[in-house]
Amino acid sequence: MTELFTVFGADGFVGKRLVRQLTDQGHQVQTVGRDEEHDKKYTDLGHVMYCAGVTGSRFKTEQFRVVDAHVSLMAKVLETSKFSTFLYMSSARVYEESLNGTSVDASFRVRPSNISDFYNLSKLMGESLIIQSGLATARIVRVSYAVDYAEDSTDNITLFLKSAFHGHVRFTAHRESVKDYIVMGDVLKMLPKLALSGKSKIYNLASGMNTSTSEIAKVLVDETGCGTEFTNEEELRSPDPIDISLLEAEFAYQPQSVVEYARNVIRTENRR
Repeated sequence: MTELFTVFGADGFVGKRLVRQLTDQGHQVQTVGRDEEHDKKYTDLGHVMYCAGVTGSRFKTEQFRVVDAHVSLMAKVLETSKFSTFLYMSSARVYEESLNGTSVDASFRVRPSNISDFYNLSKLMGESLIIQSGLATARIVRVSYAVDYAEDSTDNITLFLKSAFHGHVRFTAHRESVKDYIVMGDVLKMLPKLALSGKSKIYNLASGMNTSTSEIAKVLVDETGCGTEFTNEEELRSPDPIDISLLEAEFAYQPQSVVEYARNVIRTENRR
């Protein structure tokens, strides 16, 4: 069935890939990019996929844009626009300040003076607005570190892979630090499903598996023979695995392993 979607952040890392996929699937897709005014373009937004946000380390220098993208613009859309469903893409980074685990009902500790917490606060404010608005068809998805090996990608795994192909990878993260990486294909597969048929208010969209810097290094060395360097400039990070039980229960969700993804990328590139 053809549906009407409006993707905010359509020129971003996730947004432009989502637009491409929805279009390829035959859906009607409206796009809103950075600094575009949606209310002058569209009267009916259909299913809103709110992917607008500030990514990478830019939040450290673009604080006003962070608040605008994560809260102010979203609030305007939520309050004044006509739509069928609304899916707000938050971040699993908020669990860095969790007081009690990584389930969707976790509580958080944040310090306004901390720049990393500033990012988390903006996402949590957006989430809180969704919840307090009382709109039954508005949902939240907390996405972990997405990976997509492509020319325009700047995610950590892609950068490591490109460095490995050049013979040497320099890791600034502690060798035993871990992150939850999710393959972009899993993100794109699940976002429309959550928008159209999700039963819960908040979801974690992650792999549910922590992968260490040393595990990533090992697959790069095994598959490419590259050299590696660990500077350990960053502190050891050992967050709890992210709880993906809601996705597993509702959608029989089975995420890909980022280690196997990296291995397959290398083997595919080597065959070219």
